[in-house]
Amino acid sequence: MPNQLTHLVRKAILRFSIYNRRRKGEQVIAWMRTRRCRTVLLVGTMGDEFANDANMSNAGIVEKMIAAEFDIKMGMNIEEAVTPYPFIIADARALPFENNYCDFALANAIIEHVGDRRDQLMMVSEMTRVARCWVITTPNRWFPIESHTSAILRHWSARWRHRHGEFTRLLSLREFEDLLPAGAVVAGRPWSPTFTAYFERTL
Repeated sequence: MPNQLTHLVRKAILRFSIYNRRRKGEQVIAWMRTRRCRTVLLVGTMGDEFANDANMSNAGIVEKMIAAEFDIKMGMNIEEAVTPYPFIIADARALPFENNYCDFALANAIIEHVGDRRDQLMMVSEMTRVARCWVITTPNRWFPIESHTSAILRHWSARWRHRHGEFTRLLSLREFEDLLPAGAVVAGRPWSPTFTAYFERTL
């Protein structure tokens, strides 16, 4: 019985995750259209290597939705990824692109992995430099379910986060807002599963 219950809970979490990511993708794309974005930089993309893996059916949903409509000029990550678009290995804190490289940059659930507050500020600054518009999303530290691992409540423990070293700094709404430049707008409440920040640089 406990195994059945665990399976049902995980299945429900996966369904919610897929729904949440599709909804997020629709909102981001609608925002991109109104700003006439064409060229896209995907910061921290994992590529399409999980496309046929049933266990990863919620992976890359937002990125795939954007790629279906817009020109992906480049994808980047700190590790190699298999992508249907150009890809380089690079650090989000020091993007190897000229100013105004693209219309739009997306960092979808990446900022919580790049380091401490200083590192996160560097990433935001770099995205602001290379893209006219950007969207940065991050899971809510205080939402009961951790979106990467589907852990329930355990990610509230500093000991648990220490064992999962990929999370360098999970963020609350206030901590996330504190990283953003003037003019950025954050969608999400303190209890939302995900925060989404929208920014358009005015010339």
